[in-house]
Amino acid sequence: MTIVQEDDSPRQGKPPPATRGATCTHATVECLNAYELIRKYRCITCKAIMMCECDREFGTRFLSHQLDRGSELKTQKRMRVTLGFRPNICRECRGLPAEPAPHDEGYGSTSKVKRYYWRELWFETWRREADWNDAHPDASDDERAAARDQIESEVLQSIKDLHATSPKYVFSEPSQAEVLERYRVEVTNLKAPYVIAPQRGAVIATPDGAVSPEAFATEHFEKMGWWVMPLESQPFHALFGVMMWSLIQDFNDPLLKMVGFAEKNAVDAGVKSGLVNSFLPDDFGSEGYAERRKRAINKHFAEIAHHIEDTEDLLWLFDHWRSYSEDFRQYLWAHRSKDVDRARRLVELLRPQVLLTILRG
Repeated sequence: MTIVQEDDSPRQGKPPPATRGATCTHATVECLNAYELIRKYRCITCKAIMMCECDREFGTRFLSHQLDRGSELKTQKRMRVTLGFRPNICRECRGLPAEPAPHDEGYGSTSKVKRYYWRELWFETWRREADWNDAHPDASDDERAAARDQIESEVLQSIKDLHATSPKYVFSEPSQAEVLERYRVEVTNLKAPYVIAPQRGAVIATPDGAVSPEAFATEHFEKMGWWVMPLESQPFHALFGVMMWSLIQDFNDPLLKMVGFAEKNAVDAGVKSGLVNSFLPDDFGSEGYAERRKRAINKHFAEIAHHIEDTEDLLWLFDHWRSYSEDFRQYLWAHRSKDVDRARRLVELLRPQVLLTILRG
């Protein structure tokens, strides 16, 4: 998608941004970034950028600092809003079905309701919490925290009830069975009795007590003589962080900038978090990053490929980059030593070409 930076000077024969596109009907618009809370829309005809009137109340009350600019999802370019709020701009105000923009699974948001209705959850939670705080100006911190938890629970339940009776989004993701079939994943069926009063995460009854499904499966394969390493997403995030940090944090990247985020070890410990300052490209994680940095990405993989014939060389490279990648891995929530150790074990076990495929994926 090409973005043209316009000069707003009257000497260029162009109207000022406040009036540009004011006579257009904006019959066709595109959303710049569906993952912004206050979404911005670009008119296909006049190229003006605006917001929908239905977001005015929430935006002016809570997010006034986000009303003059928007970020294009593909490129992460910051673009100026030129027409403010306009009626009947978003799909729902035009009588069209809402298009889903689900978040990926992550900490605290694994259910589809949370992933698909994240924006609705934010809006309603913020409204109710602000109203409660206004009605209880002398409440203690503990009372506010308890009220926040109660509000979050009530809002989530209301969204679940709404989805059950009148769904706004269709959860069209492939089922687990379809994914297993598509990638020809071998499945071993194990049967086990469930405990009557399960503990948290421990739902399978064994002679030695209740265990989790993962522990039950691990014991089954260990009895067959296999060595088992439990894996979820974090070791793969750690693998990506260690092997790709020098590309992502390349000082030759003109869009590299300083960012700050919470120190994850403190978050894990439940204590007040400090701030980690690191470098990330402005468009990191976007489709546009891969297109913009195609040559640098290919060069990075070519350099790794020099070590592809020797696992010991790859392990040396992993160990060498481990400390350098620490702040980037913090950003990826791949900071725990146990996850980095498991990532290193993957380097030992998997064929080098498979590792490159995983990293490129």
